Amino acid sequence: MKVEYRAPRNEVELDDTIDCSVRAFGDVGDRRDRFTNFVIRDPWFDLNNTRACFVEGKCASVVQVFDRPMRIGNCVVRMGAVGSVGTDPIHRRTGYSAEVVRDSIQYMRAAGYDLSMLSTGIQSHYAKAGWVVYPTYNTEVTLPSTLGKLPSDVTIEQYEPDRDLPVLGSIFDQFNAGRTGTFLKNEKYWLNRPTWRPYDPSLYWIAKQGEKTVAYLLTERWKVGEFGYLPDAQDAMCALFCHFFQCAEAVGVQQIDAPVPSESRKIFETMGCAVRRREQTNIMARIINLESLLTKIKPLLESRLRASNFSGWTGAIRIRYEADERTLVICKGEISVASNSVSPQIDLPISQTQLLQLLCGNMSAEQVVYSNDLQGIEIGLLDALFSVGELFIWWLDRF
Repeated sequence: MKVEYRAPRNEVELDDTIDCSVRAFGDVGDRRDRFTNFVIRDPWFDLNNTRACFVEGKCASVVQVFDRPMRIGNCVVRMGAVGSVGTDPIHRRTGYSAEVVRDSIQYMRAAGYDLSMLSTGIQSHYAKAGWVVYPTYNTEVTLPSTLGKLPSDVTIEQYEPDRDLPVLGSIFDQFNAGRTGTFLKNEKYWLNRPTWRPYDPSLYWIAKQGEKTVAYLLTERWKVGEFGYLPDAQDAMCALFCHFFQCAEAVGVQQIDAPVPSESRKIFETMGCAVRRREQTNIMARIINLESLLTKIKPLLESRLRASNFSGWTGAIRIRYEADERTLVICKGEISVASNSVSPQIDLPISQTQLLQLLCGNMSAEQVVYSNDLQGIEIGLLDALFSVGELFIWWLDRF
């Protein structure tokens, strides 16, 4: 029996991999159209990003790698979002899926990806291949008993693609500049989104002050999907949320899910909402290439270092986790990423989970040092390099 692990070679084989996903999840409703859209209309579509097991030329198991340019601070890394993972029911418990997952890692490493993320309820399947749980947070908002009035200088209008598309891209870029976890969205992303990630037009609004569009809000099934506003336009954003709450209240909805950046939770509190923050463990992450990852965020680390009290520090920091290790060589505010031939002043043995959270800001240097019982480490230096923040991915960008 001929078993191959590879990308589809043509559109016929690609269609077969999509059919495999449909068979795996069940051909109900519009599922076939959705899986086709996820792949074909993806703004960064590449035939090689579909990884599959072909048994006698027929797709038995499939993994989609969705290419995403992702921010870490003001730097951009290449993230492979893994999704649409499925195995034809007649081929389950054969090990095919595990091998396709491993093939996807080899592919991402060869293709130049830096890290990978996925969303799942079966963590053990991916943990065997090196992914680790990355805790994220959701916000549940209970509507206030009394909704405020919209500001007199703000008007709310339905989103119209032909009219609003250019300005929304600009608002998104300004609002998310430096926000770790958000994606750089090309023109094709915005053009494809209405059919690639279908939305209800009646739940997509913009806010204007005068003739200028200053904020937008896209929701999905009474869940906040994505929003953004220009500097000094928070009142307009509050007006959009107030409008959204009024629409929800009109159909009897009193509680909404609001996966939002941490600083945005204050908006709901000022509006009188009851806000509950809840940890989620469905996101998993994996470093694909540590050297490349560190090299790409090097400008961010250097800028932080130069702005700190450690701008003149010289030495080496060895970072090592279960699968790899690299050394940051620092001299006069400049950093180079080296192999392990350099003798380090600081040795940082940590888990992959801790390393990812350190790089993305969800874990402080102090937490890393004390949780690993590390001795003789200059916490201030590590704090300067790895600022506290958060990894945040918009709900509409889920994979």
